[in-house]
Amino acid sequence: MSEEILRLRHEGFAYSCRVNHRSDRAAPPVFLFGGALHRNHGWARRLERTLPPGTTVVTVDLPGFGAADPLPPTHDASFLAGAAWRAVESLGFARYDLVGQCLGGFVVQQMLRQARPGVRRVVLSGVCAGPWPGPQLKARLQSAEVASDRGDRATLLEVATRLFFGVAADAGAEAGQGPVPQFRERIGSLDPGVLEDLRSHLYREWFPPGTPAQAPPDVPVLVFTGVDDILTPPGEAHRLAMSYPRGRFVVVEDAGHMIHVERPDEYGQIVASHLGRDSGVIPHCRPLGASELQGRPA
Repeated sequence: MSEEILRLRHEGFAYSCRVNHRSDRAAPPVFLFGGALHRNHGWARRLERTLPPGTTVVTVDLPGFGAADPLPPTHDASFLAGAAWRAVESLGFARYDLVGQCLGGFVVQQMLRQARPGVRRVVLSGVCAGPWPGPQLKARLQSAEVASDRGDRATLLEVATRLFFGVAADAGAEAGQGPVPQFRERIGSLDPGVLEDLRSHLYREWFPPGTPAQAPPDVPVLVFTGVDDILTPPGEAHRLAMSYPRGRFVVVEDAGHMIHVERPDEYGQIVASHLGRDSGVIPHCRPLGASELQGRPA
């Protein structure tokens, strides 16, 4: 096993990808694109342990994410998809899998609009069909930002926690243990520069108007989210999955948007099951019931 950092530039913006080379050179590598608070050296390490032995894993800090150059909100997800494809093609793998979570999942959606023949399987979590964020969600987030700018960080924490964790927002609050208190502590300690990056993502056009429609790739695509997800409701995520010829959608019980934080081992097992040979059974998940397809308001 060996690790390297590949430095890249896309239209003047510097960014990087971390490549964890592992022993099975025949196994297709996995490219992982995380959310706004993810880093090259972050939660992907835990995911790596659940993937088939020998799988090479590539994590990417796209422009505007992690340690990469800041990215103005005028640069949309199609721009980020171009940077993502540059990272994939720079490594020269003939076949590969794509995994996108939250904002990284929206980037992968844009990548699939111009999919290359090397894509083998895809996993998307915490995403939806769009447009995203919708007017109601954007208004809630913007009101929290205004409060934070006035020094009211508590309101920002409350809104963010409710949106990310849903009904589980109060879990472990009294004991100060578990993913929710840890999330509150992390958000509360973010420096102004990181908060500005988060704000730029809110204003970004994740589904730019006029993007040419292309035939979706005929590869297995798994879309999943928590049944209590408020940010990307299951009904909208299901609609996205059904837009792919071989799309599949499942939900995780008693979970919101942050499955990878609330239950990282289960998250890894879900991803690994779809990318592995026996992808017919997805653990910890169930299909979305007909009565749930309506979705829930943001």
